[in-house]
Amino acid sequence: MTYLIDTDVLIDLFQHKTYAKILIARLSEHALLAISTLTITELRSGWTGEQAAWLLPRLYALCSVVPVTKEIAEQAGIWRQEYKSKGHNLGTPDTVIAATAYLHDYSLMTNNAKDYPMPELKLYKHMREKAA
Repeated sequence: MTYLIDTDVLIDLFQHKTYAKILIARLSEHALLAISTLTITELRSGWTGEQAAWLLPRLYALCSVVPVTKEIAEQAGIWRQEYKSKGHNLGTPDTVIAATAYLHDYSLMTNNAKDYPMPELKLYKHMREKAA
């Protein structure tokens, strides 16, 4: 089994939130962890150069990076158009991440299930610790 980790879970991991550390440690013992190239973009945009120099190598050691292919881009576009016609605007990063998980048959690990309404998508269910 491979889990595609959404940006929000990694933000929590790098902020040392207990639930994220336990979840990632537990899953990495018996499964593969992956991220979309767009997750790198989202994470990097919130880090200074010094933070990126420290955190990116750790991220790459933890997860394989799945590039955006034309098939992923097309599926993301299909979902954006489909949900827009229903009055639900989905962001490009979320639809690309969803398409990556879907086309690779990965389970998507996220705290933002509302951003991923696609019934064909496998979402990993976990309980997020409430921030104190």
